[in-house]
Amino acid sequence: MKSFLVLLVIVVIASCEPEHPRWPTKFTVDFSETFKYGPLKRSTNGSFFYDAASGRYKITRENGHYDRYCGINGLKIFQNTPCEQIVDASGDRYIHYPKKNQCCFCCDSAHGCGILKPNWQQGAEFLGQTEYNGVPAYKWDKKGLQSNFYYETITENPEDRIMLNIDQKPNDNQVYDPATWDLDFDDSELELPSICDRRKSCSWASLCHFVNRS
Repeated sequence: MKSFLVLLVIVVIASCEPEHPRWPTKFTVDFSETFKYGPLKRSTNGSFFYDAASGRYKITRENGHYDRYCGINGLKIFQNTPCEQIVDASGDRYIHYPKKNQCCFCCDSAHGCGILKPNWQQGAEFLGQTEYNGVPAYKWDKKGLQSNFYYETITENPEDRIMLNIDQKPNDNQVYDPATWDLDFDDSELELPSICDRRKSCSWASLCHFVNRS
């Protein structure tokens, strides 16, 4: 009887766990981001445009200085300037500095720089229901070299949920604004600027250079 009750509890707990996060095919959302490197703490704002159907996405930041790809790129490590990471349909990632009219090829999908799959959170550990910024939320942990906490709104269908936060411990914390969540946007947002060329590689003193050699 005791064994049966234990099994019943396990079945009930398993049945209460929601489906893993799965992004909708297309969406856009604004975010605020905080970077921490030891005692150093800096913040910026940005926007995320995602289109799995075309295999493209773009992340814009008002200041890319402390982002690992935008900032660790030659002399940009000393500069405060807007930055965009753009992944095109072939899986190539470019780093674009619109105020400087500069763009360089970073890395390709063969080196892990392509678009995130809609189900990239598959295999994440479910940490239960909680509250994030006053919003009921599911909390997940997609472990890599460290914990990567992911918060999203609570609904049965994963594609109806809105992501609220990705906290990549201990350095990078992105907080998403649910009020800006939209399942559509103008496709021109994902057009690659004409100055971006695969033959123009990012600096040898960049994280892109390191990734391409790995």
